[in-house]
Amino acid sequence: MEVGVVIVEQLDLDGVLRTFRMQAEHGQPLIVAPANEYDDLRSGPFYFLDDHHEQNFQKAFAQCKTRRVPASRLTCDKGIFSFRTSWAGIPTERYRLSYYALCLPEGAIPITVRFIDPRSQREYNKIVVRDDQRNRFVLYLECRSSYGSFDFALDVSFQIASVNFAHTEYHDETTNQYGANIDIYEHLLSRQDQQLVQNFFLPGVKMGDINNVSGMVGAVGSNARAENNSFNQVWQQSAAGIDLSALAIELSTLRASMRQQANEIEHDQAIANIAEAEVAAKRQDGATALKYLKSAGKWAFDIATKIGTSVAAKAIQTALGV
Repeated sequence: MEVGVVIVEQLDLDGVLRTFRMQAEHGQPLIVAPANEYDDLRSGPFYFLDDHHEQNFQKAFAQCKTRRVPASRLTCDKGIFSFRTSWAGIPTERYRLSYYALCLPEGAIPITVRFIDPRSQREYNKIVVRDDQRNRFVLYLECRSSYGSFDFALDVSFQIASVNFAHTEYHDETTNQYGANIDIYEHLLSRQDQQLVQNFFLPGVKMGDINNVSGMVGAVGSNARAENNSFNQVWQQSAAGIDLSALAIELSTLRASMRQQANEIEHDQAIANIAEAEVAAKRQDGATALKYLKSAGKWAFDIATKIGTSVAAKAIQTALGV
């Protein structure tokens, strides 16, 4: 994915915090991937598409300034460590993410991880990856904002359990293996305005009370509400013959191919929707799968067609109504 800024912090058990920031240079895209994307060697929590960026990171991160955090920010009680930090004013750009990554101490296993919006106290989505190359868990946060800057507070607790490290995963209700944090506009608008924005992006839906519907939509009209009934009807009428087990398998293949080709924020969002559709297909929930396939959009359909995943292509085509 292309990013504007990456901020990497590495915490050690003695309280030493290493902080490094890399920003895309003018005309030279900065494209990175998290630690669970590939198996190649790297020097930090990101893979860099450009070897020059990897070399710059390796040299600069080794030499960057370190600080010892105060006891109030890193505490230990009966073997459970707690760390708190916050950032304000992380620069963001339209159509490009900024990324923050915190590397926990070696052998540390996270117990709780909470990235919080300091204004609304809403919890952000995040990615938590076990980095086996460096024997550290990495906490990733996608930073995006319509204001041009992004703020967050982080509370994390962990324990040192090197013996169990290689067999431990971390998941909670706000972890997302595939990224694609929730669009910030959803939390800055009223419910009515959120629906207007959503309707604006639905094909064939006009603002106001003019409803020219083509394809499948969840809601139309000034007072309409998105309901699963629409997707249930389309599933029953047009897609009931799709083998959901086969669909789940092909969506996994499609998702892997999309991840290799992704270079836009919209691509990350499409990948996340394909992942959700895959989960729904595994549950044999065809209507929900269609809902996410519609959100995945035409880029997903084009790749599905190109790589020969015919069941996935047919399902996306049905969802899009094309």
